Amino acid sequence: MLIAKGYAVTFKMADGKTIRPPASYALLHDEEGSDWPRCSGLVAPVARVSSQPVQSRAASAYFGSEPVAGQMVLPPRNLSAWRPVGTVAEVLYTRRRPRGLPSAHAADYYHPVTKGTATLYRRDRHYRLELGAGCAWNWRGIIRP
Repeated sequence: MLIAKGYAVTFKMADGKTIRPPASYALLHDEEGSDWPRCSGLVAPVARVSSQPVQSRAASAYFGSEPVAGQMVLPPRNLSAWRPVGTVAEVLYTRRRPRGLPSAHAADYYHPVTKGTATLYRRDRHYRLELGAGCAWNWRGIIRP
C-alpha cells in the first residue's frame, strides 16, 4: 500500500536547479514494496475516495491519526519507461492532511542527500525518486541516502 508521506514536494538538484511538482501532488512510498518499489518514491496526484478512515497500522503510525483512502492509476514500475531528470541534492516537502484532517506530525521536512545517490525521473505528470539499495524511510520520511 502506498502512503502519502507529504505534499508540496520540492527537489533541489545537484546542478542547482529546483523542480517543484504541483503542490497537491503527494510523495508516495510503499513500505512493503508490494505496489511500488520500496526504495522508490512516487510524486503524483491522488484522488480522495472516501472520508472514512482506512485500517492501516503503518499509515496511522506515520500520520499520528487514522488515514483516509485515496485512489490513483499507477504508472509503470519498469524504470526503462521513465526519463531521467538528474541527481537530487535535497528533497523538501510538507506533511499536512487534506481538508484539515488531524496529523500529529504536521511540519515541513527536508532531507539532504549526503551519502549515496538519489536520482529523479519523470513520466508524463509523474515524478519518481530512486534512492538506491540500502535506502531507509521512517515516520519522518526519507532517512537515507
